[in-house]
Amino acid sequence: MTEPRWEPSLETGDPLVDKQHRDIHELVDDIDAADDRPDELMRVLERLMDHVDCHFLTEEDLMRRSGYDPVRAADHIADHARLAEAARAAVLEFRAGDLTSMRPLAELLRDWLATHVHEQDRHLIDFVRARAISAEPPTRRSADLDA
Repeated sequence: MTEPRWEPSLETGDPLVDKQHRDIHELVDDIDAADDRPDELMRVLERLMDHVDCHFLTEEDLMRRSGYDPVRAADHIADHARLAEAARAAVLEFRAGDLTSMRPLAELLRDWLATHVHEQDRHLIDFVRARAISAEPPTRRSADLDA
């Protein structure tokens, strides 16, 4: 595993959301470390996709529970969907042998994470914190992520 390159500037102030962001960031760093070992890389990618799905469920639950602005919520959720689709497409291309490296995906994810946190997540977390609401683990798949 490479040394994680977590940026403290990505902290939102919600402990669970921040932990999920750090976990995702660490898994993205693991892509670089495993890029020359296809079997290990696939394991990392599968874990990453599970963590990303769990994280998106966490944030989307926060939006519902807090009464977050529907227009902002729709934009935020659409941003989640665009990233998930781009990542899934890259994984499928890798599995098919059309991609030989996932490092470009890792860089895309790092850039997306930084932009998304600054433009979307901070606004959401500020909104929910003002209402004394904090993130809760999603009920589905959270047990799978602790293993």
